Amino acid sequence: MTWALPTPEEQVLFLRNMQRLLSEGLFVASYKFALVHALADLAVLKGDDSGLPLELSTKDIAAKFVELYWRQSRPFPVGGQSSGLILQQNTGKQAAIIAKIAESQQEFGGSLFRLKQGSPDHWRDLVAEVDTVVRTMPLWKLQTVGNESLEFLYENVGKGTKITLKPGVSYCFRSFYELIRDLIEGAWVRFVQKLNANKLGNITDLGSFLFGNERACLDAYRPILMDVQKGTCLYCQKSLTQQSQVDHFIPWSRFPADLGHNFVLAHDKCNNAKSDFLAAERHLEGWLDRNREHKDELQERLVASALPCDLYASIQVAKWMYQQTEKSNGQVWVMEKVLKHLDPAWAKCFAA
Repeated sequence: MTWALPTPEEQVLFLRNMQRLLSEGLFVASYKFALVHALADLAVLKGDDSGLPLELSTKDIAAKFVELYWRQSRPFPVGGQSSGLILQQNTGKQAAIIAKIAESQQEFGGSLFRLKQGSPDHWRDLVAEVDTVVRTMPLWKLQTVGNESLEFLYENVGKGTKITLKPGVSYCFRSFYELIRDLIEGAWVRFVQKLNANKLGNITDLGSFLFGNERACLDAYRPILMDVQKGTCLYCQKSLTQQSQVDHFIPWSRFPADLGHNFVLAHDKCNNAKSDFLAAERHLEGWLDRNREHKDELQERLVASALPCDLYASIQVAKWMYQQTEKSNGQVWVMEKVLKHLDPAWAKCFAA
């Protein structure tokens, strides 16, 4: 059976329904925000642009929950110092998922990757516990808006360990991912701010704590990238100096993931000029070639250093991002201040 792509009218309706869900839905905990965020992330990682339905397991959703809440389960810093305060994410007692993750953080020194690699049994147990909460709490209640059901994402069967995103839903999540992520995270920040108002006062950097990346951690990637890139900048191919920077090849602002294979080492001028633009085709080819040529070395050294890495996920995200840029006739960065429209030939880089 073939599935037609959603029409422009259907895509607009999807966005309107998403807006309704976030503004009118009954939220007693932040779980619903996390659930929509997880569905959008998984649509990027596991879906395609065909308009097909997408089956997702609740365990995959639970694993995404752990990743989203991992950072948020740490004590919130005030004035650069740890306040000891773990932010409230529920209108009643602390959200069960936060409590479970906080326990795991204490045991594994705050490193999610170390937990996954060093104790796979503990990781499976944690995901299983979160899976139970997801299936009990938000999964079958997400699409309740006011006193009506708004089943535009998946059929609300009320039980089971799988859901199937309806035809066109994965396509819309992928097409409007950045917009949807901004909507979700903005609503999530306001929800947490309201719950913790008496403790936080007028804190302005709450969004950075909940969803920002930790730039200080990137230096750990530097010696590994220096070796696999043979001491040259990925973008200009000239020898690197002390003024080099670790850069997200697919910008963090486009898809927030700190994965070792997505990082490159670049001159500070190249990195600053590229900014949040997608890199042009020749840079894409260079990035893919580096990851193919040094696949085993990168994996071994990243894992040995307890640094997050996932080559498959990195490539899936890159392919999705270039697909979306081509569809929107977007521009990519070539060098210095030079931009150009993405050439459809970019897809051949992934076919090599």
